[in-house]
Amino acid sequence: MTLHPVGAPAGAAPRVHASSQHDHESARERSALGLAVLGLLLVGLGAWLPWLTLFNGLEPLPGFRLDGGDLSGLALLAVGLLVVATRLGAGHVLRPLAVVVLAVVVADSLAGARHIADYVADPGPTAALSAPSQGPGAVVMAVGGLVLLGAAVLVPVRRDALPRELVARLVLAAATFVAGWMHLVLTPEHLGESTVLGLGFLAAGVAQVALAVLCLVRRSENALSALVVLDVALLAVWAYAVLVGLPIGDVGHDHVEAGGLVLGHGEPVDLAAAITKVAELTSLGTALVLMRRGPKGSTASASARRA
Repeated sequence: MTLHPVGAPAGAAPRVHASSQHDHESARERSALGLAVLGLLLVGLGAWLPWLTLFNGLEPLPGFRLDGGDLSGLALLAVGLLVVATRLGAGHVLRPLAVVVLAVVVADSLAGARHIADYVADPGPTAALSAPSQGPGAVVMAVGGLVLLGAAVLVPVRRDALPRELVARLVLAAATFVAGWMHLVLTPEHLGESTVLGLGFLAAGVAQVALAVLCLVRRSENALSALVVLDVALLAVWAYAVLVGLPIGDVGHDHVEAGGLVLGHGEPVDLAAAITKVAELTSLGTALVLMRRGPKGSTASASARRA
């Protein structure tokens, strides 16, 4: 026989326990959100601050021009995976993936700081001319990655299985974001070659990042169509630039010393270009699959939006 306090219903204790658990999860979510905002601010600051300064401080090299551009994109991608895990599900897969990505951000930042410290300690025969000094950017970015790792471990995630259509859209968004971010990272370099070329990279990057978010948060045939057109156009322009060479910028065979695989008379294919084009091909193929499914994915999409 179970006794209950006077006036208290029999189910009061479970409800109190459930309310306490909900409050605990809400507190964890708020704490994780605060850490995520702080971590992103630190990562952005780390990309903006100089990692290396040359010529007695006259030429600072900000992190965005070194590894910081790529690493800040990885940090944003990891945060996006955590948002999906907290709102839609698949946390048992997406949280570990985000943790691995953030660990790469921290490890690469610290490795960059160590390499720069080694170079500053022994710059070689050009020491008197280059006069290098180490900047704080790499260390700040590593701290930001550590803070984001704390947010990833702390945030409560959902373990619901994602609908197949939503998994495809997640792959589409991730691939499109990677391609768009790579265009943004390469924008300063190409602005140095040609204003038109640099602005083209900037426009492509902004458009791809925006379409990545749009295709993930809602099921839009227009967004998928726009993405297919954009991917095809960018792949075609890149193929022409590699095989023939664009009439703008410094992209001929005299530019081969920059490194990369030479496939034609145009610019060589380096690692950044390869990553970008693989991402665009993945984005294009996934978008075509989703467009072919058409309205059949509307039920799963609606349930995902309600979640």
